[in-house]
Amino acid sequence: MQNFKNMSDYTLIGNLHSDENIEVLIAFKKENTPDNLYILNKIPFIKQNMGIFKKFFFCFNSKNKIPEFEDLFVLDKYFYAIFKYKNCGNIKTNFSRELCVNVFDERCAFLEKILMKLNSLSELPIGALVCVTSPENIAIDDDKKINITYNFSNIFKNQNCSMADVYKNIGNVIFTILQIEAGVKYNKALHVVLGKCKSGVYSSILELAVDLKRAAKVSKSTSLLSYLKYQLSLRKKLITKFTEYVTVSAAVFGLVYLGYNAITKNTQQASSVQVVSIGDINYTGDTEDTTDKDISTEKKTTKTETTNAEINLSPGLDIEYEDYIIQSGDTISGICERYYKDVTLATAVSSFNNLSVNEKLIAGSLLKLPNKTAIALYTSN
Repeated sequence: MQNFKNMSDYTLIGNLHSDENIEVLIAFKKENTPDNLYILNKIPFIKQNMGIFKKFFFCFNSKNKIPEFEDLFVLDKYFYAIFKYKNCGNIKTNFSRELCVNVFDERCAFLEKILMKLNSLSELPIGALVCVTSPENIAIDDDKKINITYNFSNIFKNQNCSMADVYKNIGNVIFTILQIEAGVKYNKALHVVLGKCKSGVYSSILELAVDLKRAAKVSKSTSLLSYLKYQLSLRKKLITKFTEYVTVSAAVFGLVYLGYNAITKNTQQASSVQVVSIGDINYTGDTEDTTDKDISTEKKTTKTETTNAEINLSPGLDIEYEDYIIQSGDTISGICERYYKDVTLATAVSSFNNLSVNEKLIAGSLLKLPNKTAIALYTSN
């Protein structure tokens, strides 16, 4: 046993990592119970580590101090950054593909809590932030509570990292929890978020959270349909042959039915004529009686056809849409021709995005493409 003292006693019970730059220790405080476990990151208090120490000092004394940041002190040429520790499985264990059976909404809500938790850790040194955003250091206990394992064993390896590396780690977290949905080829909204994480283009975790929430909404309504489209596309030739077979069979059956119906109709008419005697006259019903027919001089109304001319949608209108990443040389009319097969919807798309029809588009930015069915429902109302 070894004791570390700074106002309280920490008793060492294990070592998670040890090298010339850092030791990561497990200890308990006062009583050896699950609620009194701590991680002690022991770092040499030397000149080249002063930048890291200052960052930890600022984080520890900030008004937004991390609740789990228990203590920071210098002792015997080392400084100790001490955090609460909860021994529970990480999300890679709890959300493996075989175990990822939770309701989609629940997993999205849990993921949103993780992002809010990671956002509150932004004052940590960048090397430490890269450590804690790794899926291996994000844990979940039996009460579904998020626990971060503040194990900074790789803090010195991450010294030259940036926020782009943090977003890459968060992309791995998202994929871990939503890997089934991310595996659907046509789930474009979620793939856009994962692609932006991989590229490290986000300016904040909050911006990422907003994009993810919108992608989750799209995924919930389209992922099953997209999966079916993908499966159908794999069997396109088989479906085409089957359709041709069914069409030919239906045509043959129709001709046979019409022929049979024509033959049996004449037979039925010949055998079903009823003779009615009125006095000395036998009436067979062959003479057409037109006395009760109404003669109308009113013109019949015909249903007018509607067109898509100049449909305007408000930019904030609450209808379903998909995000489209604008390519070089794209125009709104060209996108409508490819996406909807209908260039007349250019006015609807441009007004929904608060743009003019002929406005020059910026490659790499997002264009909202409203659902064609949603446009039809909106205009009919």
